[in-house]
Amino acid sequence: MTKTLTLEGDITAVNTATNLTTQGSVAAPSLVVPSGTAKIDKVVVTVGAAETGAGGACYLLRFGGPAVMNGEQTLVVAGAGFTAATDAGDQAPGTPRNFVLEGVEIAVKASDVIRVQGEMMGTTLGTSSVTVTIVWG
Repeated sequence: MTKTLTLEGDITAVNTATNLTTQGSVAAPSLVVPSGTAKIDKVVVTVGAAETGAGGACYLLRFGGPAVMNGEQTLVVAGAGFTAATDAGDQAPGTPRNFVLEGVEIAVKASDVIRVQGEMMGTTLGTSSVTVTIVWG
């Protein structure tokens, strides 16, 4: 069976790395890389923006901590753009989509702790929810 780690968190401001440390109702999932693991093989991520601001933003995932070999690794994973609505019914809803990146090949050290962060760049679009699933290899 494939080993995974799913984390989520809310990003509220641009240019601020936000630790993704919760998993829905699980307040503190283990961030220890499972034994027998040598790499991050696949990443599945979704970003949902609140759409309370006008402008555009891009989203990054940062993988770091003692488990990540060869230094912090950063991936761009999403983008969003919205215009200011003139009344509550004018703006079309944004639909978050899952982004799947296979063959990631980020080397990790088993039994060490990984840090996973999300970051919004560009214009603050309100609170953005980020969820990521790491598939270990």
